[in-house]
Amino acid sequence: MKLRIANLDLFIGYEAIAAMTAVLLLDRENRVILCFLAAMLHELGHVLMMLLCGVRVRAIRLCLFDVLIQADDAPSFKADVLITLGGVAVNFLFAALLYPIGMKYALPHLALGIFNLLPVMSLDGGHLLEIVLDKRFSPRASAIVLRVTTFVFLLPLMTAGLYILLSSGYNYSLLIISIYLIVLLFLKNR
Repeated sequence: MKLRIANLDLFIGYEAIAAMTAVLLLDRENRVILCFLAAMLHELGHVLMMLLCGVRVRAIRLCLFDVLIQADDAPSFKADVLITLGGVAVNFLFAALLYPIGMKYALPHLALGIFNLLPVMSLDGGHLLEIVLDKRFSPRASAIVLRVTTFVFLLPLMTAGLYILLSSGYNYSLLIISIYLIVLLFLKNR
């Protein structure tokens, strides 16, 4: 589904709409909804920082497992760093603001902010690492270092996810996220 709001194209995948509908109908304890809201505020943090840095947002794509924000022009090094940190900053700000209300509300923001700082491709920490590496090394060397770093961080994360699943008998979220990020790593290698 495509919407045009002012000069912004907003694309929402039908699979994302179906998943959001299912969550709204099935999430009785509002845990997934709180995580979804933390993710949306995270992405709005990137958009806000783009606007503050003078970078025009051209399009936003909401997919099942990803949000892609497209700009008209490539930002400067400083703006790229600030834009990348914008989402995490919003998560940490909301974690601090919501903590007095209850950890149930603050924890999704805190967890998402910390997780996104991991130096893993497709996460903000991976993008920060890529920005810094591209400044100092050739694109080929940067890509190799980024892939190796991603794999080094994801392997123990996936192992921890498997351990949590086997210990709890039901909590598979970390394992699924780790597998998803590893699949992205191999798909981007093509």
